[in-house]
Amino acid sequence: MFQDNINSDGYGGALQLIETQQVNIYYSHFISNKCLLKNGGAINFINVEYLGILDISQSYFIGNQAILSTGGAINLSKVNLILKNSQIESNRAQIGGGIYYQQIIPDFVLLLQNGIKQNNTIQNNYASIYGKNLGSTLRSIYISQKDITIQSSHNINYKQNQLEVEGIQSGEQIIFKKIQVLDEEESPVFIPSIQDQNYLSDDVLLIIRQINIEIICDQLNVEVQCVGNLKSSYFQNGGFYLTVQPMYKPLNSMIMKIKSNVFPQLVDSNNNIQFNQGQLDLQVILNFDQCKIGQIQKQFSNSIICESCPEGKYSLDILDGECKKCPDSAEYCQGSKIQLKNGYWRSNELTDDIIYCNYNPDVCQPQSNQSKFNCARGYIGIICASCDIYGEIWDDSYAEQITSKQCYKCSDNLSLIVLNNLLKFFIVIAYIFFMVRSLQNQLYIKLLGHYVKKSGILFLGNTCNQSSIFLQFKIYLKYIFRQIRKTKNIFQDSK
Repeated sequence: MFQDNINSDGYGGALQLIETQQVNIYYSHFISNKCLLKNGGAINFINVEYLGILDISQSYFIGNQAILSTGGAINLSKVNLILKNSQIESNRAQIGGGIYYQQIIPDFVLLLQNGIKQNNTIQNNYASIYGKNLGSTLRSIYISQKDITIQSSHNINYKQNQLEVEGIQSGEQIIFKKIQVLDEEESPVFIPSIQDQNYLSDDVLLIIRQINIEIICDQLNVEVQCVGNLKSSYFQNGGFYLTVQPMYKPLNSMIMKIKSNVFPQLVDSNNNIQFNQGQLDLQVILNFDQCKIGQIQKQFSNSIICESCPEGKYSLDILDGECKKCPDSAEYCQGSKIQLKNGYWRSNELTDDIIYCNYNPDVCQPQSNQSKFNCARGYIGIICASCDIYGEIWDDSYAEQITSKQCYKCSDNLSLIVLNNLLKFFIVIAYIFFMVRSLQNQLYIKLLGHYVKKSGILFLGNTCNQSSIFLQFKIYLKYIFRQIRKTKNIFQDSK
């Protein structure tokens, strides 16, 4: 049993093995050993010249610590670990809380990846930076969809370990708020602040200070450009923060890659490469959409970008060659937005045909959050000149009183509305009666003129003007009345 051993300035809390061909450990317990500054809380086994073998069976590693370095229980370099029927639990380190290995992937790890545990228990170990149970070379780059910010509406999908973005515009900025680097257990790296790194071992500092993330675009296509904060080694808020403005052409696709620093290769005990030396990368496919309303196409070097109209200008047609100046009738313009001043009206958000509400300027309220279709409550239609009688827009019925130019809610003003409608009814009836009488008089005159013309007494032609006809008609009437009086006198004399 190896218990409560402390190595204050060297390697391995209980055992230090260097350039050893093979070591067998059976039926042993390593409990609460500590390596205060260097690697390997219980065992540190380092080979440089040739492959070493560490065969462990029927053993326990519990509560060991490499407080400032790697390998809470076991730290290996160029050593194959054969592990059977053993327990590695509750050990701690900065990297690789249970086991940390370099250069060689141990046989038991390859078997474990295939679901063969060999009656081993490796659990509840802890690492501050990465590799809680097993630590080694970092394995992949990951970013959650919620940590990607794009202003326009878009879709993001993971497909076969690559990211695909639909609906982005050429020249639009993408913000990657938290790019994470994952270990072999698919847990993200945590890099402490500069102040907290002062006490870490040199081995740990060498590992974490090499970690960086960058964005690489297609450098062979001169039409593809990427600008922004494209590289960072600064870890914040759980990841790396990068911004990029990819530029190509609308309705085309391009590929960019998020890459890490170079990591060393890993081989198995038979010298077969299991992990190639190189950069980790996450491929991002960008499918550019056409420019949207409120944007104009603009040549930017060899690329074509979609540029949004700035404040004070607008565009409502994707074919516009340049943004238009905000009209005097608008309070504010930007992109496709035109915020009208009160007193003005337009039929919809996609037209700049703006009309002054001369009928009643007070009811055109485009600046009010309570308005609908630029109209105040109860008003609808062109320049808000009508009341919502059927409640199609405002849910309640509204009606107008005579000459008031005001719409009143019917349910709140029922008596006034009834009186108003009755008054309108009688006015309409009176108007109809007047028109009927007028038509009767006109018809009587036309009929009388017709029979006068037929009698041949007086000729009424189409070429006569109206005053002449009227004068002749008066003469004819006087003649008729004169004849009637003569006939009456003759009749009386005969009596």
